[in-house]
Amino acid sequence: MTRKIVTACGLAVSMAQLVASKVNERLKTEGITDVEVIPAKVPELENIAKDAVCVVTTVKIWDDLGVPIIDATDFVMGGDGKAALDQMVELLNA
Repeated sequence: MTRKIVTACGLAVSMAQLVASKVNERLKTEGITDVEVIPAKVPELENIAKDAVCVVTTVKIWDDLGVPIIDATDFVMGGDGKAALDQMVELLNA
């Protein structure tokens, strides 16, 4: 069964695509192959995230989506997002 991770940014999807790329790189490094990564805009999250393992986002999400929200603002600040990616891997391996 394929699991799903959603990456999200504000109203555009460019940062979500960047984060998705970083997520995919980490998944490959970890040998995790059963995950689909979906970039999305915040307004789309209510529908897209409902069956996701988590949402990895560069913006504050105020709504309860019923899935863990991982803060990836470090990517926006030029960081490597290691803490966010570590948290994501931990959820996938739980």
